[in-house]
Amino acid sequence: MSISILQLHDLYHRIVSLERVKITMRNLANVKEYWFQCVVLFIYTFLIFVVISRHEPWADEAQAWLLARDSGFVELLFKNLRYDGHPGLWYLILMLPSKLLPYRAISFLSGIIAIVGILIFLRDSPFPKIIKILFPFSYFLFYQYGVIARSYVLLPLLLFLIASIYHAKTEKIYTFTVLLCLLAYTSVFSSLIALSLMLIHLIDLIKTKTHLNREVIAKQVKAYAAFAIMIALIAIQLWPPEDASFAKGYRFGVGRFLNLSFSVLNEAMTELSYISAAVLIISLIWFWQRKVLLLYLIPTLAILALFSIKYYNSWHQGIIFLVWAFVMWISFAVRESDSDESVAHGLTRKLATASLLCVLGFHVFWSAKASVADLLGHYSAGQAVASYIKYNHLEDKKIYATTFWSTSILPYFDRNIFDNHNQGAKPAFWFWATDNRRLQNLEQMLKDKPDLIIIGRPKQPLAELAGYKHVGTFEGNIYWKNRIKEMNHFALYRR
Repeated sequence: MSISILQLHDLYHRIVSLERVKITMRNLANVKEYWFQCVVLFIYTFLIFVVISRHEPWADEAQAWLLARDSGFVELLFKNLRYDGHPGLWYLILMLPSKLLPYRAISFLSGIIAIVGILIFLRDSPFPKIIKILFPFSYFLFYQYGVIARSYVLLPLLLFLIASIYHAKTEKIYTFTVLLCLLAYTSVFSSLIALSLMLIHLIDLIKTKTHLNREVIAKQVKAYAAFAIMIALIAIQLWPPEDASFAKGYRFGVGRFLNLSFSVLNEAMTELSYISAAVLIISLIWFWQRKVLLLYLIPTLAILALFSIKYYNSWHQGIIFLVWAFVMWISFAVRESDSDESVAHGLTRKLATASLLCVLGFHVFWSAKASVADLLGHYSAGQAVASYIKYNHLEDKKIYATTFWSTSILPYFDRNIFDNHNQGAKPAFWFWATDNRRLQNLEQMLKDKPDLIIIGRPKQPLAELAGYKHVGTFEGNIYWKNRIKEMNHFALYRR
């Protein structure tokens, strides 16, 4: 059978036309994906700035700003931060803005970092579209680590960047190591994540050592040396001083570890123990199938152990949630193999997706509740008290204030206005030391007869102060998920 030149020419044009159609379809798919990402990012950006515009920063946000503003570079890194127990990345980011911009800039800076993190997530994550739509609006991604300006806002961005290159980490070892160093320098808990990822990478290298040439091995050794130096630097900077007063001591005990772990894992997921347990069981099976179980267990158990031994507060649940989400990203990005195409594997993948959707349903609800509460109420009374002081021209009067929570008032002034704190001089941040440089004894304060006394978190009913008139109680509430976690009111008394 012979084929004519005309037939060959016709066949060629059919093939070319088919390829053009395929290219056009791919381009259309890329355009649709691009516009989908833009729409989700636009909605996220709009909503987070709406909530930020009404959010009043509280004492923890203020403390970081004041530390950056009132500290020199060396003093910050090698003296002041060891009392607060946080590595320096967030404070270094705040150092220039805190000296040049108004305090409200901290919230918008946090929002911008959160938006960049979501951009990376939308662009690079392997999840189905419904996950990509819901995940940015989950409680920690949107509200607790976005609207509220703390060092934790850096965690999603850094973890998403690490996830985007994780499967090429051996070839991109320098980029991988730089990102892990930044992650370690964000918080003590994220240092454990970084250490865990480096340990798992070492295990992977040992498994594949026969396929590595000398040049690749040399790069890995240099990367580990640089990472070890970074960890040593963090340890030197944060070694607790003798007179530190925050989170003193250690608490060991298997029972404490187990009880706290079950509580944290549940609250990080859904707060309904039977649903959270089902999600975790499905996740563990899925991670085992995808050969990333250690990637979840090592950092999670390490963080839970530190919670149990040293310090834990409810907002740290977001770190556990982010580790789970990070490993989910890696597990969904694992390349499919013939052995994976079993009915059991396909079912587990569907269950893992359903688990993600279930958890995100709770988180989006919490995010909406907390955001609406913040829009309609007051997260901190610090801004309102500062406005009262300015309106009544009291900043040059003698002002005494009690408790750490009154720190939220000070960033609205360019100096320390509390005469019972550090003798009215700089710095304005709170000293987490046994001698915290603040007169707190109310009887002694009354003897000094200040013009204004600010009582942080006053007890009910309000105390009567001899010679003083109660001029008002300014309301502040820490909104947590679907409820109020703590009240941060201030009661003001004028002489």
